[in-house]
Amino acid sequence: MLQPDIYPLPALHKPWFKNKIICDEGWSLSFSGSSWRIDRYDYYQGERHLVLGGEGAAGQMDIFLTATLTWSEPNEVALDDQTRERVLHNITAALQWAGYPVGFFDLDQTKRGS
Repeated sequence: MLQPDIYPLPALHKPWFKNKIICDEGWSLSFSGSSWRIDRYDYYQGERHLVLGGEGAAGQMDIFLTATLTWSEPNEVALDDQTRERVLHNITAALQWAGYPVGFFDLDQTKRGS
């Protein structure tokens, strides 16, 4: 589902020639992939790290979500509902700041529909 625009955006900046967006509030988002397609999103908050998959091409960043998101670091700890909402808000804000529309897609629902 395409996310609505976020206002006001937090204080964000991007290092020169990097696919990384840093927020002065203590979190960052990097995105990577192969050739022209983005397929990995790495969200960092302090010592915590969350890896998400997706597709980013043709101007829109599509991110795949599961019912339970877990931090890769530390030790596969699940995000509670409030943290999940804040993290997805931050990811949306960062990518919109960089000029991309953002869509979240439920992988669990996609698997059930196929």
